[in-house]
Amino acid sequence: MAEVDYGHFVDWDQMGDLAKSGGPSKLDCKDPRELKQLARQGYWSKNHKLRAQVYQQLIKAIPCRTVTPDAEVYRDIVDSVAGKRAPASIPLPEFVDGSPVPKYCLKADGVGAAHKIMSCVASQFPDISHCPALPAMTALLLHFSPDEAQCFEHVCRLLACNEPGRRMLDQTFLAYESSCMTFGDLANKYCPTAHKLIVATAQDVLEVYSDWMHWVLGDLPFSHVARVLDVFLVEGYKVLYRVALALLKFYRKQKAGQQQPSGQDTSGVRGNIQAFVQGIGSCVSPDKLLEKAFAIRLFSRKEITLLQLTNEKSLQQKGITVKQRRFYSHCEGHEPTLLIIKTTDAEVCGAFLSTDWDERKRGGNKLSFFGTGECFVFRLKPEMERYEWVVIRHPELASAIQAKNDEPSEEETPAQPQNSDTNTLPAAESRADPTDRLSPFLSARHFHLNSRNTSMFMAGNFDSIIVGGGDGNALYIDAELNHGRTGRCTTFDNPPLCTETFQISLLEVWGFQDAMSSS
Repeated sequence: MAEVDYGHFVDWDQMGDLAKSGGPSKLDCKDPRELKQLARQGYWSKNHKLRAQVYQQLIKAIPCRTVTPDAEVYRDIVDSVAGKRAPASIPLPEFVDGSPVPKYCLKADGVGAAHKIMSCVASQFPDISHCPALPAMTALLLHFSPDEAQCFEHVCRLLACNEPGRRMLDQTFLAYESSCMTFGDLANKYCPTAHKLIVATAQDVLEVYSDWMHWVLGDLPFSHVARVLDVFLVEGYKVLYRVALALLKFYRKQKAGQQQPSGQDTSGVRGNIQAFVQGIGSCVSPDKLLEKAFAIRLFSRKEITLLQLTNEKSLQQKGITVKQRRFYSHCEGHEPTLLIIKTTDAEVCGAFLSTDWDERKRGGNKLSFFGTGECFVFRLKPEMERYEWVVIRHPELASAIQAKNDEPSEEETPAQPQNSDTNTLPAAESRADPTDRLSPFLSARHFHLNSRNTSMFMAGNFDSIIVGGGDGNALYIDAELNHGRTGRCTTFDNPPLCTETFQISLLEVWGFQDAMSSS
């Protein structure tokens, strides 16, 4: 059976007519323009084996980095990367941003194989920060690969493409976000009626358009997305824009004549489009979809490139380049951490943070403070200064719970807070003798504080990262790690660490590990 070589992961019972192999059995074409026409016509779309062979030929011809991981690399690393876990239980890389693996008529072990492949891809491409299209692309290529290793090689070649002006998959949040803006620009110009419908019905148009890539690589049925892949591997990224615009046109046509509520919840509009795309097979054939996509006139790669570059520049000027959630994924498991910020005004400041950021989860969705008196904030430029926990500098603010020699041991009697003045260390005496300084390793619970504001060390959720609390924050960083503010706070009694409202040029976090605990 012809499908044995290239259909190991496919559930043929779900493939319908695609399970029937017909049409040409070989392709002898070297002229790029002829190949482009054949791809659009679906020359190899009815023969699974031929399709797989053409894909292999097209992907092999992609110019790539000098060192690009291949099938042998996969065989060498898969056991150490994936381990003995069930493949489907292997977590997808953070950079896919929660995008699941579409089933695309794959067997269960095919979906598991996709998890393994992407885990290995992540280990070989540490520079990828955002690539939500990867699960869909991996699942598609599994259909036309003889084994996991070959699929891994194909995915790597798409990611490692280095031909000037040619894009295959977005790999950064900046590229992805600018593509959403570019799609909005194209929709406004080439699908004005459909665009007006989205503007009239959705509260946030850009949020609707942020799904454009997922409409094509994720929501489309396999029969349709496979035809898109035929052309994508020949013509590149612009095909995805064309198909998404065609989907928007068909969606508008379906809604024509229907009463549409204005300003409805954006999630409702997004859900409506997703449902339409997922069920498009009932009203639009794969060939009809491509016909509509390529009927859009005056649509060039040059125009897309210029729009993309313009939007990227705009986002960079606003400081929108990354998604904040990766901050936590890189920091969790490290204790302590050192946070360093360089602003666009060349000021440098930061914080030494004593506790694993994973502790923030204990508060659920509620923003709650944690950490210990080890925390401190500092600035390095224009001048150097460090600001410790206010209780360290002013012990009179608290009463240390320290057992005296003549008191029962901790095992006999739990320590109780003491309010007596005799247990309060005078500030002058503390400063005179360094050995009398309170240990910064003591946490807030060791003290009887006159205000909880003096123990607000660190806090974070998906909306913000905060260091220091009370009347203000020593550092406040927004969700996208682009902007922040600084001011005097009760915890550290510090002045602003830099310009009070700032834009982040560079943010680094260094994690430390106890050598003894890791041995």
